[in-house]
Formats: sequence, C-alpha cells, structure tokens
Amino acid sequence: MGRTSTRELARGDRVSGMATSQAEVVHQGVVYDLEVGTMRRESLMCARAIVAHVA
Repeated sequence: MGRTSTRELARGDRVSGMATSQAEVVHQGVVYDLEVGTMRRESLMCARAIVAHVA
C-alpha cells in the first residue's frame, strides 16, 4: 500500500485511491499558464520557474 493510500485510510473517512482519482478529475479540461513538476523537481526550482514565468 502506498503512502497516500495509508494516509487516506488512517483518516477514517477516505477510500484508498480517492485522492488520486479526484486529482485526475479536477484537472480534466483545465489549461494552466504554467505547470511545475513538484514530484520531479525540488521546491526551490519550482518556485524559481514560477517567478520567472510571472516576472
């Protein structure tokens, strides 16, 4: 069981995989000005990319 699933189940009011399925649904059809990969890049690098985009 993954970390997210464990956390969901520990909350007591979540079904395993709920967060993943909701994340996929809420982003469908949405176009963002900028996307940063927080799972692949350090937070400082993501912040720098955001600053560069808005500056």
